[in-house]
Amino acid sequence: MQELEFKILAYLKGELNKNEQHQVEQWVAASDANRQTFDDFEKIYKSSEINLDHFNPDVDRAWQVVTDAIDHSKKSSRIMLYRLAAMITLVIGLGFIVFQYQSTSDQHVATTSDNEIKKIELADGSVVWLNENSVFTYPKEMDEDERLVSLVGQAYFDIARNPERPFKISGQKTMVEVLGTSFNLISESNYSNVNVTSGRVAFALTDNEEIRVVLEKGSQATFEQNRLVKNDSFNENASSWMTKDFVFKSSPLSQVVEILSEHFDVKIKVDDAIKNCLITSAFEDKELDEILDTLEAIANIKNEKKGKTIKLTGPGC
Repeated sequence: MQELEFKILAYLKGELNKNEQHQVEQWVAASDANRQTFDDFEKIYKSSEINLDHFNPDVDRAWQVVTDAIDHSKKSSRIMLYRLAAMITLVIGLGFIVFQYQSTSDQHVATTSDNEIKKIELADGSVVWLNENSVFTYPKEMDEDERLVSLVGQAYFDIARNPERPFKISGQKTMVEVLGTSFNLISESNYSNVNVTSGRVAFALTDNEEIRVVLEKGSQATFEQNRLVKNDSFNENASSWMTKDFVFKSSPLSQVVEILSEHFDVKIKVDDAIKNCLITSAFEDKELDEILDTLEAIANIKNEKKGKTIKLTGPGC
């Protein structure tokens, strides 16, 4: 959970170490806008606190307290309400709030924890695969004019085509609009990426939709450091977290192990002599040991394991 919102909530819960607390405090002090964002989160968090010693909640009142806190925020909006409520539900674990939220509003909230992937089928026939530590908010029934959802984290979308009703995904800083396509989307506080596998996608800034790029199949775009950049290259492994497939085409070994380390949650160290060796291979639903055996067979790359750390060595390229 590296998104800014989760970091703030962890700070409010007192779960950060001194260094992490200092980082949050520095961020808050950096601007008035940051201070306002922090104050909004703190207000919602405090409104959501409950005493579990004698837990017999007035569900209607509990949800009303949270919505009132959001309604009084200067940055309040329907999307922000859904997103903040979803994150509070995920991080704090207020089961009764999400129950009330899902039963009385027209929205569903799907969340995932560590090492969890969830498949979600939407009312319009679209399918979403939600990666770990993510929050996805979507309507029980799609609006007649547009299909609007929101995402904090990472997901893969396979959108049912409907030219009459655009499908829009509200991220933290960016908005994605499609008619019918499939793509991988990362939506974090300071980073977003769209990697398109079919169809066409419009990728724009949330607060200024005139700043936008249109992406075709096999292209991607990134929002980082307040810049929206289109890249005609395609990341073959953007959805490997879902498919469990990897494709490497003349990829430096250093890049290969970075992808494998993240997917298998291990630390892989590479000797300087082989870090630039180019790897061309495809792995379909393989375990890490099988991939390492293949690397040894095709490039004479040896591996030595110690706990969750793996060291790769070889004669060079």
